[in-house]
Amino acid sequence: MFGFTKSKPVVGLDIGSSAVKAIELKAAGKGYRVAAFGTEPIPLDSIVDGAILDVAAVAGAIRRLLDRQPFKSKDIAASLSGNAVIVKKISVPAMTDLELGESIAWEAEQHIPFDIQDVNLDYQILNAAAAPGGTMDVLLVAAKKDRIADYTGAIVQAGRVPVVMDVDAFALQNAYEANYGLDSNAVVVLLNAGANAMNINIVQGDQSLFTRDISIGGNAYTEAVQKELNFPFEVAELLKRGQSVDGTVYEDVLPVLHAVTENVLREILKTFDFFKATASSDRIDRVMLSGGSSRVDGFARALEERFDAPVEMFDPFRSIAFEPLKFGVLDPANVVPTAAVAVGLALRRAGDR
Repeated sequence: MFGFTKSKPVVGLDIGSSAVKAIELKAAGKGYRVAAFGTEPIPLDSIVDGAILDVAAVAGAIRRLLDRQPFKSKDIAASLSGNAVIVKKISVPAMTDLELGESIAWEAEQHIPFDIQDVNLDYQILNAAAAPGGTMDVLLVAAKKDRIADYTGAIVQAGRVPVVMDVDAFALQNAYEANYGLDSNAVVVLLNAGANAMNINIVQGDQSLFTRDISIGGNAYTEAVQKELNFPFEVAELLKRGQSVDGTVYEDVLPVLHAVTENVLREILKTFDFFKATASSDRIDRVMLSGGSSRVDGFARALEERFDAPVEMFDPFRSIAFEPLKFGVLDPANVVPTAAVAVGLALRRAGDR
């Protein structure tokens, strides 16, 4: 949403709480191919609830990742999520683009629970009024300046240039549109399940109808295994991923994982209820699932059963040429689900909307 410099290709950099993922795309015919791709873990607790607590550790991970792979562009598109970002659809009196630009700060003050001086604002007109005197819908985005400064600071410290700061949910939507096209009749839930949070964006056609970030993710599963079986975090993480450790097998942790899934589903259900309370229609046609935590045993199946809608794994390379082995990816089934946000960011250009 927030562009800083002139338009040219960028590296999409998804700065997650457990790893940074980066993708650079190159035009290929009418589509794209992956020109560079990589992931790099970051130390535990370097990022908590979307806030960077150890800038040096995050910058170091970014530098190692981008220096190790053949990334050509120094320009970076990154994104934010969590409680430092507010996305809200508002109705305003009909006005011209110029008038809206001049009044958006005042309009935002009525809806944003932050001091307006502490945020960067962006907006997009969803539908203009049909007649003078009516109202029009505007998608308003506010991100806290200090959070933007933390992320851009880590990028600069890594020797790169931040040119776009987006929102995770919109990057996800960008990747979805590029790979699956637009269907103005379908209501689609884009659900990205990360380590510390889940991003939900409910879209119809090219419009975002509702977004929400849930502060629960894959680490909740790991922490539950850690607590129930009295293992260190690193061992619990391996068990969660299906590896047997010290005589404990994957089947031993499944009841714990399934119990956490029930808690996660309750939070997702709240989101759907919020959406249905504000939308003109309460139907959901499909759920597209991405993120590393989407692979937890039984999660996709439980989601499909609970919400009575087909659940599909989101393939961010469905229409983008990707050769995993070329980039040292030996386990694409585990890596591909984590790449959706980075793909959406790599499709951005500085200065676009």
